[in-house]
Amino acid sequence: MSLSPEECTQMITMVQEGRSQRSTARTVVVSLSKVQRVLQRFQDTGMITRRPGNGRPRCTTVREDRFIASTMLRNRHLTAVQVRNSLQEVYHNNVSSDTILRRLREADIKP
Repeated sequence: MSLSPEECTQMITMVQEGRSQRSTARTVVVSLSKVQRVLQRFQDTGMITRRPGNGRPRCTTVREDRFIASTMLRNRHLTAVQVRNSLQEVYHNNVSSDTILRRLREADIKP
């Protein structure tokens, strides 16, 4: 369950006013570890929201994404496997055919 910014602010305020983390967790009806994580994030970054950029990095660059889209637009009869093979030949980047299909979908190109 994701906490709203209001709940995070409420927890931080309660702890800063002198309430214990355990008491704060009971009042807001969340686990103690959730309160601790919110407080730690606030102490580290000064923010109550998640840091941007968390998540798995993309396996293709913007340039490779353009290559995938332009290859498919030049020859609409290619399969995702064929586009993947041409990407591997040119950029030496080994990606799955599912990645090719996702990149085409992101570019609003029907395979």
